[in-house]
Amino acid sequence: MFCTKCGEKIKPDARFCHACGAAASQDKAVKQAGGTMRPQKQNWLHSFGAFLLIPIFAVIVILLFWKNKDPDPIVQASTNNAAQNESPNMAAMQQVHATLERLKKNLEANPKDLVAMDSLAVMYSIAGSHDKALNYYKIHLEIEPDNKDIKIAMALTYHNLRNDSRAIELLQEVLEKEPDYLFGLYYLAEIQEAQHNHEEAARHWQEIIEKHPGTQLAKAAEERLAEQHADE
Repeated sequence: MFCTKCGEKIKPDARFCHACGAAASQDKAVKQAGGTMRPQKQNWLHSFGAFLLIPIFAVIVILLFWKNKDPDPIVQASTNNAAQNESPNMAAMQQVHATLERLKKNLEANPKDLVAMDSLAVMYSIAGSHDKALNYYKIHLEIEPDNKDIKIAMALTYHNLRNDSRAIELLQEVLEKEPDYLFGLYYLAEIQEAQHNHEEAARHWQEIIEKHPGTQLAKAAEERLAEQHADE
């Protein structure tokens, strides 16, 4: 049986996908039997992995895990009780909710707490609540209107909300001020490719290869160009 969200193989009796956390059900999951095709994986832009390429979000994720390394005693006790009475997934979900509430309280106490703001946005993005994530990005941008990483995160969120025209506008804003910015070029290429603007996508991938040789994203750009040529 395979997850209908990310395509990973999951156990027949699993309640959640171990790879992406999506709920699994017998009527929605896809079984590999009788020639049934395995579902296609989602475009990588829809996954949280894309955010880890943006420096600010790698730091946020580290801070989130570090902050929850030694949670409040009350939260720890409730989590331990849940772990004894419920499945590990339920205990993990309770910990996530506790983290969300703590971040919201931090933001209420300090409306300019950018770490709490961005952490909430990332967590809502993981959960697929892109409209809520977008609101936090907008608030951040009001405080730091020139923050290019937040603009890129907003662009990816708009892409997930099927508003690619706005996503492209934001990425172009970033590149107008910093034409060689690696992440701006790469995400613009990916969204252009998703929009079937193959020539524009190829042009940006080629820019990355020429301007940022040897980087991880340059290698990824080479692979994307090769895939594009193979499909022609």
